[in-house]
Amino acid sequence: MSLPENIGKFVSRLINTVKSESADWQKAHQSDLGRLKEEKVLAEAELKQRLELMEIRFAQECKRARLEEERQTEHFSEFLASIDEMKASMLEYYGSMPKPIALMIHHQAAELLREAWHNPDARERLQKQTRFTSLMLTITEDLSELGRDGGPKALPEKTIAFIQNKLE
Repeated sequence: MSLPENIGKFVSRLINTVKSESADWQKAHQSDLGRLKEEKVLAEAELKQRLELMEIRFAQECKRARLEEERQTEHFSEFLASIDEMKASMLEYYGSMPKPIALMIHHQAAELLREAWHNPDARERLQKQTRFTSLMLTITEDLSELGRDGGPKALPEKTIAFIQNKLE
């Protein structure tokens, strides 16, 4: 026999041996293979169910976040509208106050509101909220003093001092 024939027979016997051993192994482990296939089907079904639940939770979380953002936007808009009203009141009650002063007070209040509303750091947000509240209380105090004192004032002095950081 020639070398190529010997190699061919060897390869043929090797392939037959591998096939035979593979068939024997599959017969010996058929119950285990069946159990593994069943476990795989169950695991896939369980995974599918978990993914569906996660999708539902995610969709609900998105819906809640969207509703919360809409609510926050509405509140923010209300605050901005009240700051606009405050500016109009100041211009009305302080007849001789230059409009740029009222605009500066309005801008300061709006800026503090934005910083308080949109600051990602909770501590800074709280500080800005406190400062915004203090500014609004100072403006209210200036406006209420107009009625008590009887006489008109040229400027909301406490508010201007607050903005200039003379009052805290």
